[in-house]
Amino acid sequence: GQQMPLFAAMGAVCTVLDYSERQVASERLVAEREGYEIRVVRADMTRHLPFDDGEFDLIFHPVSNCYVEDVLPIWRECFRVLAPGGRLLAGLDNGFNYVVDDDEERIVCGLPYNPLLDPSLISEDELPEWGVQFSHTMDEQIRGQIQAGFRLLDLYEDTNGSGRLH
Repeated sequence: GQQMPLFAAMGAVCTVLDYSERQVASERLVAEREGYEIRVVRADMTRHLPFDDGEFDLIFHPVSNCYVEDVLPIWRECFRVLAPGGRLLAGLDNGFNYVVDDDEERIVCGLPYNPLLDPSLISEDELPEWGVQFSHTMDEQIRGQIQAGFRLLDLYEDTNGSGRLH
């Protein structure tokens, strides 16, 4: 969402991919309002991406794997569409937010968090409008990138800036 205007302002040729019709419409609206060019693609990041091999020099992958049960196909597709020498900048969630209640006062669930495997975690009438979420181990995230062909060059850890776990 917020990254494309910044990349475009720095002169980047931008493509944004999202599965949500609402997010795709929002991307187009903001680009038109702010007057920058952007290619907006609606697609499922867990499937074969509608891009050529080596099409991109940089992939900015914000924290979005939490909406996907299996992340390895995502890393494989990122590696495929990234040009040789290109960079993947990925935001990852460590899963702790799924362990505690909303007030971060007590443990309510173990990891991994997967409501498809444990229906007690979420009921049909409790489905949030943003969809079902999943936690992923660092093994799935980092090792998955390495298995897809990436090399880890750097790592930066940060928090969301609020709450008791900050």
